[in-house]
Amino acid sequence: FQLSRIVKHVAPFLPHDELTGILQLFKEDQPQSKDDVVNRYRAAFSDSVTAWKDEKADDNDVQLLNWMLTNGLLKNIATSETAASEITELVLRYRKVEAELHDPATVNGMTNIDSPIDYRLNIRGDYDQLGDAVPHGPLRLLVDVCQNAATSAAAGPQMLDNLKPNRLQLAELVASPRNPLTARVYVNRVWHWLFGAGLVATTDDFGHVGDRPSHPELLDALAWRFMNDGWSTKRLIRSIVLSQTWQQSQDAAAGALDVDPTNRLLHHFPVQRLDAESLRDAMLAVSGRLDATLYGPTSNPSRLSEDDQKRLFSGPLDGLGRRSIYTKITIMEPPRFLATFNQPAPKIPTGRRDISNTPAQSLALLNDPFVTNQADVWAAELISRPDTSVESRLQHMFSKAIGRDATSDELWLWKDAARDFAVAEKIPEAEMLASSSLWQTLAHAMFNIKEFLYVR
Repeated sequence: FQLSRIVKHVAPFLPHDELTGILQLFKEDQPQSKDDVVNRYRAAFSDSVTAWKDEKADDNDVQLLNWMLTNGLLKNIATSETAASEITELVLRYRKVEAELHDPATVNGMTNIDSPIDYRLNIRGDYDQLGDAVPHGPLRLLVDVCQNAATSAAAGPQMLDNLKPNRLQLAELVASPRNPLTARVYVNRVWHWLFGAGLVATTDDFGHVGDRPSHPELLDALAWRFMNDGWSTKRLIRSIVLSQTWQQSQDAAAGALDVDPTNRLLHHFPVQRLDAESLRDAMLAVSGRLDATLYGPTSNPSRLSEDDQKRLFSGPLDGLGRRSIYTKITIMEPPRFLATFNQPAPKIPTGRRDISNTPAQSLALLNDPFVTNQADVWAAELISRPDTSVESRLQHMFSKAIGRDATSDELWLWKDAARDFAVAEKIPEAEMLASSSLWQTLAHAMFNIKEFLYVR
């Protein structure tokens, strides 16, 4: 049980701050005149300023100073050229020192601080039904693993000292080159992220009930290379995307589908839809709004409503153009647009995302404010181009959104659609290239075609 807030009155707003420090002015004797009241207030204001200057200000002083600033009774500026120059010099020195400071690098971790306890068993998971205390310690299976590891020279004397693994020793066992399972699972997940299906289809289950690998020797070879490359994800991805398998076309060879209809042997590159983050980033990139700056703070996603109790705050509609990796994720309310396109819930690790095709996704591509906003941004970029014809601008849109030129049939269909949109919006043909509403409609339509939503 935790008390987080008390509301002292019934009103459609939170209680206002009270200047309780002012009450101290009237505890001794009543003021005899208006000038007496003024002098007492003047003294209170002066004492608060002096306390702040001497670094002795309390909460009441701070409230009073803020009230004076808000109401213009205290000017937050230098009052003379000498003071202004001194303050400017101090501020510049402060900014210089601040710029030279590196942001602290922090990581989440655990350490054993308090003495462990023997926790009583919750019978059938019911916290109201307590059984006997269970001796603290690791899983018995892990003790056996440590005993086997301790018999090898690679385990080291530290493992021999304590055959019951602590957290650090357990982590070292999991990430050890002598435990290839970790590398095989990770390599398989990277393969799954790139091809849409892992060499082992059950990415979360390498056990007896999981699927067998389609290419077991390849999985082992990649795991071995991954460990020898210092467990580098970048090197692993580079080795895969430079392979002939990755560079195949999506056209199946004659008879291949009869032998392998599910493409488990990868006789052609599998068609797969962009995941939620890639779809959002693709729209930012095509519209020209993408900020490719690396690192920096995260930003809150745009929300319909805020809830400060749950720390759910709304950010810019386009996230300031930052990539989706910089969008702040909370288990209370994931980003609506990303969740619609199967971004997994952040409560548990997910090795394989759900892939769905729902009416909500189609409606989001038509009506979501982020999508329409990016169509507006792209339209503004398009009408600023010195294109001389609708055809040349449409070719530019195909090149930027899909990465290829439009065929003659596609170009004819899109030109015809542009004319229909112009007629519906009563836009003269001579003004089509300068119409932002027309090109916003065409940009929005381009975001909705299948080839934009799928990897080819």
